[in-house]
Amino acid sequence: MKFCVSCGNPLVYRPWTEGDGTMQLCCSAASCSHVHFLDPKVAAGVVATIEGEAVLVRRAHNPGKGLWTFPGGFVNRGEVVPEAAAREAKEEAGIEVAVDSLLGVYSFEGNATVLIVYTGVVTAGVPRALSESTEVKRVAPDAIDFDELAFDTTRAAMRDWRESVR
Repeated sequence: MKFCVSCGNPLVYRPWTEGDGTMQLCCSAASCSHVHFLDPKVAAGVVATIEGEAVLVRRAHNPGKGLWTFPGGFVNRGEVVPEAAAREAKEEAGIEVAVDSLLGVYSFEGNATVLIVYTGVVTAGVPRALSESTEVKRVAPDAIDFDELAFDTTRAAMRDWRESVR
């Protein structure tokens, strides 16, 4: 975004208010003062299990192409977060999941994504690679190869899942 939606003047990247160190896109016109907040992106995922093993997918696209993660992706505007996690499992691995409890909320400095992860159990379907994945596997809690996981958020959630089932 380059121009203010309120008055059409150029936007500048600067602290939006005195005393707040966060940087935002602010209208350059002194008479307007509109702020276009750079909100984080919310993603949802589910560590779905079959017989105590987590379903992982190998990513077909960047970022993280070729690395492993549990099914997950961005939450659509107006979508209920656990339902988004279940939808992603269906889209990425062809499985239906009964979403259980919240595993955790994960974010890291400098990363605009906030990942909300649930645990769940596969209720239907056979895990398979679809358009967003190239391969699917099941992994036991003590067999997770953290070096092959796609993101910091994935590694943090899988560590928490492993601890929760011990």
